[in-house]
Amino acid sequence: MRLLLTLTPVLMLLAVASPSPAAEVDFGKIDRRLARQPAYVAQPLYALFLMDAGGRSRHWAVLDKSRADLPYYDVLYFDTNGNGDLTEAGKRFVGTYDKKQEPAGMALTVRVGDVRVPGTDLVHKNFLISTTPKSAWKGMWFRMNWAGKTEVSGGYHRVGLDTTAYGRSPQAAPVLWPCPHARLSFGVWGGPDLTLVPGQANRVNFLVGTWGSGPDTLCVVDEHFLEPGKDRLFATVIGKDAEGREVRARTEVKGHC
Repeated sequence: MRLLLTLTPVLMLLAVASPSPAAEVDFGKIDRRLARQPAYVAQPLYALFLMDAGGRSRHWAVLDKSRADLPYYDVLYFDTNGNGDLTEAGKRFVGTYDKKQEPAGMALTVRVGDVRVPGTDLVHKNFLISTTPKSAWKGMWFRMNWAGKTEVSGGYHRVGLDTTAYGRSPQAAPVLWPCPHARLSFGVWGGPDLTLVPGQANRVNFLVGTWGSGPDTLCVVDEHFLEPGKDRLFATVIGKDAEGREVRARTEVKGHC
């Protein structure tokens, strides 16, 4: 969710919006064991998705290549039923390069489709992972519709510089939790070089979503999930005045894009 914010003061934006959190997850205690893995063609890249509101349904995403010499990853092993066995039938997905999608950073997109959370009625729709990011970006990007409704995408860096860097082993894998009902946080969109001019209105773009295990795991909700005016979101700008004293200004979000 990208929101437009009008501010008058000084330096930086940090805030939290909290609709009834679904759960609290200790990402340092996540079980990272995989029961079985296929024979990979290239160096595999790992990420772990938590696909329920309790953060307990673990679904591995492992990227591979159909040919070792390819400059991009076109094969995805996705643990659709969350049992940790990536050798089962129906868990290998292959994408095709589409040059027309290069400007959008989606030239190589692997589409999984629907993902059912075991033991529940929860079904997520249209899950996909793109392995060819926009120019100067290096990470991977996903998109899905949580419970078939809320679009969630990411993960994004906390200052909007990149998307998620997958790990070279299960232990190094980032954990993403695309649950729109967990505790929501903000990330600045557009990079760390944010300058606000005192005495005049300043526009700041930022993202709203759920954090995973690291600084590039923000899973962002779409612009329809929270409605400014109905759902009240606030940002606090923290800076220093000419004498070096800390100053703060709290502003309510007034619009989104």
